[in-house]
Amino acid sequence: MTPDRLTSDPAAPVLFEGCFGWLHPAAGRRGVVLCAPYGSEALATHRPWRGFAQALAAAGLPVLRFDYPGTGNSAGAEDDPARLEAWLDGIRAAADHLRAVAGVEEVTLVGLRLGGLLAAAAARRAAADALVLLSPFPSGRAFLQELRAVALLADRPAGAPPAVGPEGIDSAGFRLTLETAEALRGLDLVRLTEVPAPRVLILDRPEGRAAAVAERFRALGAAVEEAPFPDHARLMTSVQNAASDCSAFARTAAWLSSDPASTGTASTVHPPEPRLRLAGAVERPLRFGAGAGLFGILCEPDTATPAGRPAVLLLNSGATPHSGTGRMSVRLARRLAARGIASLRMDLGGLGDSASKPGRRDGLIYCRDMVEDAQAGLGALAAAGHGAAVAVGLCAGAAVALRVALADPRVVGLALVNPGRFALGDGVTQEEAIGSAVKPAAAYLPRLTEPAVWRAILRQDRKASRVARGLSERAARRLRIGAGRLRAGLTGRGYARDDVLHAFQALADRGVRTLMVHSAGDVTLGELEAQAGTDGGRLRRMGGLWMERLAGADHSLMERAARERFADLLDELLDRIGTGAADALRGRGPGPPEGTGALRVNHATGNSPA
Repeated sequence: MTPDRLTSDPAAPVLFEGCFGWLHPAAGRRGVVLCAPYGSEALATHRPWRGFAQALAAAGLPVLRFDYPGTGNSAGAEDDPARLEAWLDGIRAAADHLRAVAGVEEVTLVGLRLGGLLAAAAARRAAADALVLLSPFPSGRAFLQELRAVALLADRPAGAPPAVGPEGIDSAGFRLTLETAEALRGLDLVRLTEVPAPRVLILDRPEGRAAAVAERFRALGAAVEEAPFPDHARLMTSVQNAASDCSAFARTAAWLSSDPASTGTASTVHPPEPRLRLAGAVERPLRFGAGAGLFGILCEPDTATPAGRPAVLLLNSGATPHSGTGRMSVRLARRLAARGIASLRMDLGGLGDSASKPGRRDGLIYCRDMVEDAQAGLGALAAAGHGAAVAVGLCAGAAVALRVALADPRVVGLALVNPGRFALGDGVTQEEAIGSAVKPAAAYLPRLTEPAVWRAILRQDRKASRVARGLSERAARRLRIGAGRLRAGLTGRGYARDDVLHAFQALADRGVRTLMVHSAGDVTLGELEAQAGTDGGRLRRMGGLWMERLAGADHSLMERAARERFADLLDELLDRIGTGAADALRGRGPGPPEGTGALRVNHATGNSPA
């Protein structure tokens, strides 16, 4: 059932031994620790994994889901040494924490994909009473083979370094170092010499290789049950399409709650508000918005923030949770804190760890009501003492950033990365947004001389028809927007609601400085052309705004070098804004900053203008 409004989740953010997690309270005496998959699979399953925890808690099982050290919101980095040992010890720490705060007598480890392998490897040190393995990798070698294959088969931008190299395996923005890979090679569940837990449930996909694991565990004396995992592919597809109604989750809940030991009267000890202290930063979770249904992590410098510096509001990239693709938002936040700048990385309604929105499904992007959510994020920053902010968004997050800047004077700067659209509506899935994207017209013109292209158009080939429809809609929109500008020039009003040039001019007049970044050759350059002409020509002549191209970058900035270049550009934007805009917002400063004049675009390197 869809709630009438955003409502707060009874789960509580927790912190233990540097790991960030969520405690889902219940009265049962059997607790559950959820061990998540790795990298892009963890992002894709974040929302269903959260729903799984809620369902287990509703069945009377206290649940702790958490981020391994160096992942998500936890302390550390992915290329720190001894990652495997840290991950296994993180599982042990999670089990200890659950026993301490929930008063449970038994703990079950439930692991998905790599999390299944890690859960089995950590089960004895965590003193697990039972183990559930969901589509587990039987060994570290099997995991590495699949990760390597996925990395090598993925499309990479021109000029990007190889996916597999001397620094490790780079896949979907995440890096597994050679040291971690070598440590993982030593994990093999078929070669275990001691039973990991007395009771084991294994749910595997049809092509999986867990049968040998089940046989080995039985030989070691465990009571093992096996069942299929029929909706594995649907669960793991993408952040947008991941299934929340997963039959394997329901089967697991039934297995865990069937034993009388799962019931009881355990009570939860509510810990104080967690604060993660890092080198140069302090982080704390925030619940805010209507019904306290929105969630974010406030990252502040560990020393006093310079007066007048704006904070940074980091919005979801598409439907990705607040940590960001490749943990980009976490990295940015902690880098900013080291520079003395506070930030809030937040989940908009229906995404990540924020509550569902009334009347619509989870996982949608380009939703107009997300402007209100972003304004609630500005309010949370203001309540923490940060009255002015720079809004940062990638992909659909860029459209939300633009619209909240137009709606709220607390936004004094914008950093927009590969905006796929500039307008918001009722919401679409990311797959739908990608399917409707059309490149700049120049990308298609040379092919119009090819007979095969015309045959495809005439037979209404799906892709050709989509491109032709997109180009014609773009031309019609240009005419409509142009008519609105002509009408406004004669009457002083009448601009089209989606006239992006008018929107950016209004922001420039207000003194808002804007950075717009596109990956070289990105499909979103087609939307830029539709709004502002070839290569964004009209925007490049607008004061207060400058544009950059990032060579060797993909749409989501999964490449490390691209993320670093964007971080440098964001630093420059913040330096340009300085303290003047925030002071002016409080009525103490000299007024809006001057425009930056003509925009300069460096296509070759993506470096900032001199």
